[in-house]
Amino acid sequence: MASQPEGLPPSTRISGSAPRKGEPSIASDPEFPDVDLPETLSYPGGDFYPRDFVDTLEKAIQNIISEHSSGSLMLVSISNLSMIINAYGHDTSEIVMHDLIKMIVAILSSGDTVQRLQRDQLGIILRNTYPEDSAIIAQRIHTIIQNFGRDSFATVALHIIGAIGSVSFPQETAGAHDALDKAYVAVNSQQSSPHRTYDMTRPEADQCRQQMGLANYLFKAYKEKRLRLSYQPIIESKTGKTSHYEALLRLVNQTGKISSAGALIPVAEKMGMIDIIDTMVMEMVIQELRNANDVTLAFNVSNMTTENVGWLERLSQLIKETPYIAPRLIVEITETAIHRDLRRTAFFVASLQSMGCQVALDDFGSGYTSFRQLKALSVDMVKIDGVFIKDLGESADNRFFVKTLLDFAQGFGLTTVAEFVENGEITKILMEMGVDFMQGYYFGKPANHRAWLNEGEYSGE
Repeated sequence: MASQPEGLPPSTRISGSAPRKGEPSIASDPEFPDVDLPETLSYPGGDFYPRDFVDTLEKAIQNIISEHSSGSLMLVSISNLSMIINAYGHDTSEIVMHDLIKMIVAILSSGDTVQRLQRDQLGIILRNTYPEDSAIIAQRIHTIIQNFGRDSFATVALHIIGAIGSVSFPQETAGAHDALDKAYVAVNSQQSSPHRTYDMTRPEADQCRQQMGLANYLFKAYKEKRLRLSYQPIIESKTGKTSHYEALLRLVNQTGKISSAGALIPVAEKMGMIDIIDTMVMEMVIQELRNANDVTLAFNVSNMTTENVGWLERLSQLIKETPYIAPRLIVEITETAIHRDLRRTAFFVASLQSMGCQVALDDFGSGYTSFRQLKALSVDMVKIDGVFIKDLGESADNRFFVKTLLDFAQGFGLTTVAEFVENGEITKILMEMGVDFMQGYYFGKPANHRAWLNEGEYSGE
């Protein structure tokens, strides 16, 4: 065990380290509840925190219960410690953690405990402290973190970022392990406040269970080859003929019912499955292009895929095998990808174009892309966000905005596509504005068959 740094009192211990309206949705599929995660999972015993801290916490909780008082456990996580190590090395990072502990000890009562639990995490046991008192102490710790390094470390630019998770006992827990688990949940929650308390109503619990259940449902469908593509036509405004189709992901349940998989994409992103899904969709689209020489297909990729070099390498390999498919392949990226990382997105676009593919910027207008950003991307076409199209007949503001977007895009020489074209009135307005292509239910819903081959429904092969 590491030796006790100087300057700390004996009482302080430190130890080592969505689908469109009218489309079937997966959320209402009766098959889904059957794949929910179990209520409890058995696991081997073991402590993830120093044994002495767990014992101290357990004793504190039991004492509080016998005294009919209240206490609190706090976890303080320093999220940028790796940045400090990378910038200034191990010794500086250890000084930072040591000095931070000293500053926190200075604002606590003599009977409280502060201990380093992991490399970047501190545990604090507050005795005879009620929730309102804990909130005040958490705010003072947050102030220490915010101001840390302004007066010391004069020779380096150093700043730390931290979050505080807390749980009160015995109100919210009556055991050390449960308290540590709940404080861990709090500090890693999505709460915007730097002090994150454990919520006994657990509003995130159902959401987490639902997301893991959906991820399980999606992965099961993937393994059983029950993911399919539907195709929606995109119409050329001047001729009224189908120019190309957008391929949309669909899921076939075990009874043969086909539903939109759009609601599962955010879950796939969060659960680390999107690279599998986007690669599968890309391979399916390419196979369709290989089977039909006279069709052009577009498909969406996740924002995360725009940073996936492996996905680009796989696409490059497939195009080299059949180069004639590249001009008939349109990859759609969302406008939010630009704001995620413009440099990486520009590289992604340039890589696709170097292979001979076209690139479309989807949801154009939703993120207010700037002149500089659009110029840096050099996409081939833009798809105007349907939220501005669907009310075009009733909204003068939307008509003005869409006309401005069209003029803006056409000024760059870009092809334009209007989404969510629902009726003839909207079609007429868009044609008068000079839009190049239109897509929407007015021209056709996504179909579960290949219209260009006059095929019937998927057979499940």
